[in-house]
Amino acid sequence: MRGPEPSSVDGLDTVWSSPTMDDRLKQVQTTDLTDSRLNHEFVAWLKTSGMNYLLMLLLVACAFLAWDWWNRKQDEAIDTAWTELSSATSPAALRGVADTHASVDGVAELSLLTAGDILLQSARTGLRPGLAAGDEGAELTAEDKTSTLQEADGFFAEAVQLASARPGFAGKPMMIAGLFGRAAVAESAGRLDDARTHLEEVVKISTPEYPPLAEQATARLENLDGISAHASLPNQGDLPVVAVGEEEAFTVPAADDLLEMFETEDDEAAEAAEVEDGDDAADAAGAAAETTPEAESTEPTEPAETPAAP
Repeated sequence: MRGPEPSSVDGLDTVWSSPTMDDRLKQVQTTDLTDSRLNHEFVAWLKTSGMNYLLMLLLVACAFLAWDWWNRKQDEAIDTAWTELSSATSPAALRGVADTHASVDGVAELSLLTAGDILLQSARTGLRPGLAAGDEGAELTAEDKTSTLQEADGFFAEAVQLASARPGFAGKPMMIAGLFGRAAVAESAGRLDDARTHLEEVVKISTPEYPPLAEQATARLENLDGISAHASLPNQGDLPVVAVGEEEAFTVPAADDLLEMFETEDDEAAEAAEVEDGDDAADAAGAAAETTPEAESTEPTEPAETPAAP
């Protein structure tokens, strides 16, 4: 057999090599060459195309961050709009909310409808919005009521216009609410023809999606003739003052005095009814007591024994 042959590696001392060791050295050299080639190719790819891919990845990440930021800003804008709407209590504040957040779905229409409702209620009660009956300058004059109704009608009309611009069924509820408001304003102002026109439009819009609203509008149309025949109550200042004596004059009592008088009369009537009920109960008890002996006397009695004849 042939033994191992001496070999010299890099000028070192002569060593004995075998075929197995040579194969292992060749394998190690091949692996080193392969890794080196891969490293060179990766470095070359980074120099030629790697920066482009890294730039694309950076752009995608920036786009995602921008999209997330935009969504968060939209959510914050919606939350702010609804918060301001819930905190606004005057028509001027509601007008500001409608103008500021016109891009938020539904907020502008709801703001205008709420402002119209506040003004309509103010015209009906005769008091300025936010003031009580005893406050100074709270009462509305006839001219103030007319201007308040006109302003309320303007709010309702603008809400209807904004809602009609929405596609599909999204704006129909707002349109119906605005038309109902305009009809109420027209009824309060005595313009029954305009009220009839608005209610007929409600019936047309709410059919067939909202049949209860159509029925409500139809019922109000049927009651318009009764509204026109209703007589208005005179003011307290228009009522005459009846003279009772030379120095004493009769004046119309206030509403609170009338209510107190009616409550006193009701209490007295209730007490009288209780007394009558007590008297009736006493009479019934006495009658029952009187009839008891009579009932006992009506029972048949045994005949008395007759003495025997001697």
